[in-house]
Parts: sequence; structure tokens; C-alpha cells
Amino acid sequence: MLERTLSVVGLQFAKFQFRSDFDTPQPLTNFFTSAKNVLITMPRGYDNAVHAGNALHKYKDRLDHLHLTIIHTGTRETNLSSFLHSQIIRISPTDINRLSLPTRGLMERIFTRQYDVALDLNLDFVLHSAYICKASRAKARVGFYRGSLSDLFFNVRVDLKQRRAPQSMYENFAACLMMF
Repeated sequence: MLERTLSVVGLQFAKFQFRSDFDTPQPLTNFFTSAKNVLITMPRGYDNAVHAGNALHKYKDRLDHLHLTIIHTGTRETNLSSFLHSQIIRISPTDINRLSLPTRGLMERIFTRQYDVALDLNLDFVLHSAYICKASRAKARVGFYRGSLSDLFFNVRVDLKQRRAPQSMYENFAACLMMF
């Protein structure tokens, strides 16, 4: 109960902090395939992380020019770490504060470069992942549609049917990204 309350306080703090950040309309033509630096927050749970990594790995040849910064809570690797230019940042429980927001130390480790695209691959809303994407100030911040919460953190929202298996959803998501 207390953890949920603190998470709600964290969400309100994030809303307050980003209250003056407004996204300007921009063309989406080739926003992903022409990017140079991409920030990817992997889903919680190893199985979903493997599914997401496999889905994006299918397009490795088309994405080999990208520098990927992969944020992951697990200790085991996924296929995304095989990209030529990839950096993996592991999140430990101490990197997330009591309000479910990332700590300053984690943010400093992540933002050593500017990002063109930020992807949140969590199927459910995860506050610290969404916060990292918004704080990246990437031109395109992509996440799954989760109601009004996704409007605050993402400017590109993908709405996939939740009735499918996660592997199928990630494959469709990756195919959708390759169109841009």
C-alpha cells in the first residue's frame, strides 16, 4: 500500500517536473532508421526482454549503424548486446528511489550522450522507464499506448492488441519501427 502511494507521488512529481515540456510537431519519416543514437529500456522480466531483443535483432543488418544504449534490469544478456555499437547499463534496485523514479547517479550514467530516439519496451507502464525516456529529450520517444499516462511521456505511441503473446507483439512493434 505504501509502495503504491509513493509511486503515485512519484508520478505526480514527474508530471510537475515535465509540466513545461511540450512536444513540437515533427515529421516521422525515417525517424528510427536514420537515427544515430538510440536509447532502449528493456522490459522487466527476462522472458519479455528476450522476446524484445529477438524482435529487434532480426533487423540487425539495417540497424548496424546505430549506437544503442540498452538499459536492463537483468544480469543476463539479450541479442541486442551483439550489436557492434552497443552499451549496456544495468539497473539495480538501488538505482530506483522510493518514488519509483531513477536516481541521479543512474541518470548521469545514462545521459553521457544525446539520443535521437528513446524506446520503452515495457508492455505495462513502468514509471522509471517512462521517466528515463522523457528525460532523454529525444526527438522521438516511443512507447506502448497505455492511456493518458503515455501522452505525458511519449510522443509516438504504438497501440497493439494486448490479447496476443508478447513475442508476437514485439515482432509487430519491430516491424512497425522499420517502416520509419
